[in-house]
Amino acid sequence: MPDDRLIPDPGSPSADVHEGLSPRAYEEAVVERFRTLFPRPAFDVRHDIKMPGQASGARRQVDVAIYETGGSKPILLVEVKRHARAVDLVSSGATIALVRDIGKAPAVMVSIAGFSRAAQHHLLWEGIEHMTITSAEAKGLRWIPLIEQRFGLDRWFREVSGDLFEAMRVRNPAPFLDCDIPYEEWVATIEAGLAAFPEQAADLLRFLAERHPDDGVRFNAVQMLIEDGRLDPAEAARLLRMETDPDVQLLLEDALDR
Repeated sequence: MPDDRLIPDPGSPSADVHEGLSPRAYEEAVVERFRTLFPRPAFDVRHDIKMPGQASGARRQVDVAIYETGGSKPILLVEVKRHARAVDLVSSGATIALVRDIGKAPAVMVSIAGFSRAAQHHLLWEGIEHMTITSAEAKGLRWIPLIEQRFGLDRWFREVSGDLFEAMRVRNPAPFLDCDIPYEEWVATIEAGLAAFPEQAADLLRFLAERHPDDGVRFNAVQMLIEDGRLDPAEAARLLRMETDPDVQLLLEDALDR
């Protein structure tokens, strides 16, 4: 289970703009992006594999490789760079050399900080695509496996769920006020948050129970607070005085009668 104490405060000063997201964690986040783009069961997205170099004769490490299920050769190679600065010619050249050595399989290079113009031209000249996945995107993507342990997320909403989970962790309720996500995924995200970051998740539910404009969301937030034992009588009474929806009022009255 993640320990939030191990993750630096997002507002703390640091020379590394990507602090709190290690190179390994960034790679794992990139894997989740490609699992969205190449979903099971048709594809198998593998992380950190070894492939034989044709020219070097050495076993080369590849960050991410995508296979058709049952296939023996990758249909796409992904090289990942978590550098503080944009990828330059040196880094792009290393990726080009790796792809050539493996046998010029289709490839894409992913960077957290973008690419210099020269590096972009170099990669495209060699037939290698480039993609930027920012630190903010990656911090949402990294939570997808944790949420999926509790609920099989729909392909189209798995990344939204990760983004909401990260917003919950850093106590940012704004994304929850206007999110287009099915009820099941919404509940799974909150439940995963209650397990991993209980105080942040409970604070979010209190915020939604009080301020969300949608009656249904307020009802669900109150219900989850009750089920998790996080709605005390004083808070229930305060919410009841503010509430205008009959169903939510009844739910709060029942909580006070227990």
